[in-house]
Amino acid sequence: MSFSTVVQEFRNALPGTDAFKQVRVHCEQIIRTVPEQAAMCFVIGEFCRAYVLFYEDQEVSPQFAQKVQAQLLGYMDSLETALRTGSNGALTDALNQVVVAYAGSRGLV
Repeated sequence: MSFSTVVQEFRNALPGTDAFKQVRVHCEQIIRTVPEQAAMCFVIGEFCRAYVLFYEDQEVSPQFAQKVQAQLLGYMDSLETALRTGSNGALTDALNQVVVAYAGSRGLV
């Protein structure tokens, strides 16, 4: 499974914890099979893990679920774009931007 396939499947999935669980499973598979994408997939997988932990047992509005799905898709799209360049520097920069954006959205920075 490629990261691009994971992005497309998530884009087409209904927003909800099942979609986030699936992304995490796929990211774990990529970590095992494509180690040079491990950091990227770890960050995305942990985003998904946190979402499931926080919201699996709670009712969330469809608008909230769509908002979080769009947030993650934004991160995934920027990583996928960087990955396509073939440049480790571009991927590292995109990964750093994702981490800073996510940390900022959580009030960590």
